[in-house]
Amino acid sequence: MARRISLARRNLFQDRRRAALSIVGVAAALLLVLVLEGIFAGAMQQVTAYVRNSPADVFVAQQGARTMHMTQTALDPSTVESVAAVDGVAWAEGLRYTTSILGAGDSQRTTYVFGYDVSGGRGGPSSFSAGAAPKRREIVVDDVAAAELGVGLGDTVSVLGVEFRVSGLSTEGTNIVNTTVYIRTEDFADLRGDSIAFVLTGAQPGIDPQLLVERIEAAVPGVTAQTRAEFVRQEKTVVRDMTADVMRIMTVIAFLIALVVVGLTLFTTTLAKLREYGVVKALGAGPTRLAIVVATQSAWVVVFGLAVATATAWATGIALEAATPNIQVSVQLASVLRTGLSAFLAGALATALPLRRVQRVDPATSFRRPL
Repeated sequence: MARRISLARRNLFQDRRRAALSIVGVAAALLLVLVLEGIFAGAMQQVTAYVRNSPADVFVAQQGARTMHMTQTALDPSTVESVAAVDGVAWAEGLRYTTSILGAGDSQRTTYVFGYDVSGGRGGPSSFSAGAAPKRREIVVDDVAAAELGVGLGDTVSVLGVEFRVSGLSTEGTNIVNTTVYIRTEDFADLRGDSIAFVLTGAQPGIDPQLLVERIEAAVPGVTAQTRAEFVRQEKTVVRDMTADVMRIMTVIAFLIALVVVGLTLFTTTLAKLREYGVVKALGAGPTRLAIVVATQSAWVVVFGLAVATATAWATGIALEAATPNIQVSVQLASVLRTGLSAFLAGALATALPLRRVQRVDPATSFRRPL
């Protein structure tokens, strides 16, 4: 078997220019799929960044509310004390939340607005790139959005119809669609009323978050509690459902293009090696060995093409993020494996079609000089 694999590899790279063109053709086709799926995966990471980076083990919302996106949730402020009194709760902190428009001069961006308790800080930014937590009538803006709007520390922006002074710049809060800003919970209550959207809850050491969810829902009426992992899953689901049709169409088109290109590339590569296969047949190779050589040669093209595509997708992601910081490309192992498997299946079909012609090649033709 090792000799057959070695023979297939040598046969492929005998003409290095043709081999390189085959590998580049396959890589270009697979690159389209990897980048497209990487952008979607990156968007999923961006829209769930706040929840993933939160120190809360459990999120408590109005009964039936399981996401931040496309959801309205309002709780009485006394819910914080009720949750804090549940056995196993280490801390509980209210979070106010809504959507608005962040404006600076003539520039605007859709934004999530979080009103958090500055004394605890658990509902605020996970990290600052500059500045500090807000005082009254101050605001923390994501650094990417701040750069797009042309504002910095000490500048004035408008949100919820009111002007705020920028006290700090946060990170990981801007995506393709919107951004995030943070104000004091007192300012939020003055502008939008006293109700809270969520209760961020920390579990005591040794307490399983799922057990805490059950205890909170049993002890506090009118609420829905979820672990952080479940909340992230629900967020991804609703965002995926919002974009499902568009992404499905784009992904299917990308896969079809990739499979056609991979198939045609390997088909022509196989036919271009008919003389070499004739030599192998003249040396005594039977149909099975010829099939193994052909399949292995195609596998080498797919392996190298997938490696080149993965590396290029990773580099493309870095370049895109540098040029457009609100776009994140996340090339994930699952996507690489799924794309590779599809390419191998396309390659198997592409090599199966000319296989009969390969097996029927006349060995004598390999030794004839072209006229």
